[in-house]
Amino acid sequence: MKSVPRTPVWLWLNLLSLDAPLVAVVWQDFLQRCFPSMLRPAGRLTLGLTVWAIYLADRLIDARHPAQPHEPSRHLFYRDHRRTAIVLLAAVTVVDALIATLWLRPAVLSTGLWVAAAVVTYLGLFALLRVGRERSKRFCAATLFTAGVFLVGWTSNPHSMSALMRPAFAFGALCLYNLILVDGWEQRHFTGRAAWWAFPLACAVFWLGDSRWYGAIALSAAGLAALDLTKGKFSADARHVLADAVLLTPLVL
Repeated sequence: MKSVPRTPVWLWLNLLSLDAPLVAVVWQDFLQRCFPSMLRPAGRLTLGLTVWAIYLADRLIDARHPAQPHEPSRHLFYRDHRRTAIVLLAAVTVVDALIATLWLRPAVLSTGLWVAAAVVTYLGLFALLRVGRERSKRFCAATLFTAGVFLVGWTSNPHSMSALMRPAFAFGALCLYNLILVDGWEQRHFTGRAAWWAFPLACAVFWLGDSRWYGAIALSAAGLAALDLTKGKFSADARHVLADAVLLTPLVL
């Protein structure tokens, strides 16, 4: 009788789509520390739950499409546990909606509804209908992720939007770089060319400012570049986990 291989403990965050919410909440907290704003527990919970719901929905939609060769473990996981994932998505969405409507500040909620509408459009076009190119999908995903992290900061006061544009641009570039690398790895591209993106990104970051915020972005970009230069020495699952781990540099700073 063949033994069924056990799922490593370090892979469960990725399989349950909890890695992206963790990254979002960490950077949201770091943003509040670097550029002080009014960040309440409801804002933290809503961001984490919203990002979790988006990733759950995205992977469930992917599981509806025909299987592809060399699929990541997270795709296989959602094919095998589709019903459980649907129940989890429904529960997360309900709790998220309750927290948002009951405890979020009205300004944050109203702005968040616009972002939510953009997310629904993104999922419908890129995930469900698969309209558009991969470049457009990556750019939109990075923009929406950045908008979620900066939403509370932008609505804290009338001057927050203009003051936080440069930090948002730098963070968005980091998110886009991460998506480019992950997509390349899934297509089994290990040329190391994407690592060269880290140099102009780091230069732009240091030109924009010398605060801890930009230092964390530069450090994460360097970590992603180093991971790309390993040229496939790690397994596909390990690369995905490490790509998210290097985005947690705010915990170090």
